[in-house]
Amino acid sequence: MFQGITLPIADQGPHHDDGTVAAGFEHSPAGAALAAIQASVRMSVATDIQFPAVGQRMLAPGPGRDAWAVARAQVSITAPADTPPLLLGYCVRSYTPARAEIAIYARQPDNSLTCNSETVLWQSRDWKLLLPDQLRTQAITSVPTTPADMVVLALH
Repeated sequence: MFQGITLPIADQGPHHDDGTVAAGFEHSPAGAALAAIQASVRMSVATDIQFPAVGQRMLAPGPGRDAWAVARAQVSITAPADTPPLLLGYCVRSYTPARAEIAIYARQPDNSLTCNSETVLWQSRDWKLLLPDQLRTQAITSVPTTPADMVVLALH
């Protein structure tokens, strides 16, 4: 659980969680997917105190991370989300040992289904979320249903 959102934990990771940063993901498609989910949620809802550590340790260095840090510093988050989405599952859209593209599916509080596409890179013996150099106009898209090949998350 992070800021009111239940996050997946499996044999593929994370193997370390200090309450702010999750790390230690397996160098595999499932490890990449779990890292993408953990990092995208944590960067989105980390409190004012937590976000610098999340940015430094879970996001890949580069212009995207720098732009996110500047934008995030202008917003204040001090409490968990009132009505967080429910993570449903993921699909690995592409995978190499250096890079993976992950589609993350969630049910929103209004019961709609969404897909969030993320990229992770293998750096410093762990997966790091790669933020685009330019802000995306639509990071999360609405979907009519989840795909048949979705890996369903068992959240506790």
